[in-house]
Amino acid sequence: MPGSPDLRDLNPASKEYLEAIFELGEEGQKILQARIGERLGLAPATVSEGIKRMISEGYVTIEGGRELALTDEGRRFAEALVRRHRLAERMIVDILGIQWHLCHEQAEDWEKVMTPEIEEAILAKLEGEATCPHGNPIPGAPSSIAWSDLKPVASMEVGETARLTRLLEDVELDHDVLKYLEDHNLMPGRDLTLVEVAPDETRTLEVEGQRVALGNALADNLWVLPA
Repeated sequence: MPGSPDLRDLNPASKEYLEAIFELGEEGQKILQARIGERLGLAPATVSEGIKRMISEGYVTIEGGRELALTDEGRRFAEALVRRHRLAERMIVDILGIQWHLCHEQAEDWEKVMTPEIEEAILAKLEGEATCPHGNPIPGAPSSIAWSDLKPVASMEVGETARLTRLLEDVELDHDVLKYLEDHNLMPGRDLTLVEVAPDETRTLEVEGQRVALGNALADNLWVLPA
């Protein structure tokens, strides 16, 4: 998109922090150093040093003693990074035909060479809702589905039918989980029905005539649009 900031001078670590902070805020979570460490798989000391650097660079501030927030400059960079990653994922799946569960890791390389002109070209070719293949909205593009319209599979009632709409970023980081979801048609756009909930909170879903088990952690990370 025209006006996107120049991302070439950002070091790789800063890019990871900016994306993680943006995505946590997007999901309505408190942005804490511990949560960033969990998402990025980093030790607390490493995250602490990284956040100090981000503050000195003017990308992040601390509010209320613990919670982190992006500055205006930090948000500009974070939105551009997330937008390019999600557009790269759409290009990889929609245009190049790469398997759905592989697009997140493949996009890590493609996003680095993306320009505003390429962003616009991919956007022009998108059909349907402007999201990544996992249902997360592309920053700067219009969306008809609000976060408040959705709820996690964990909140569904037995017998309820809903449309799988969005996977949280924690799911995208796990290749094996994505492969499992694709193998069982648990991808955005699919209608699913909650058949039963076991005592250990494992949920049995019916998706396109097939039954699939979903543990409690995954049920919290898959969000649906109620029918």
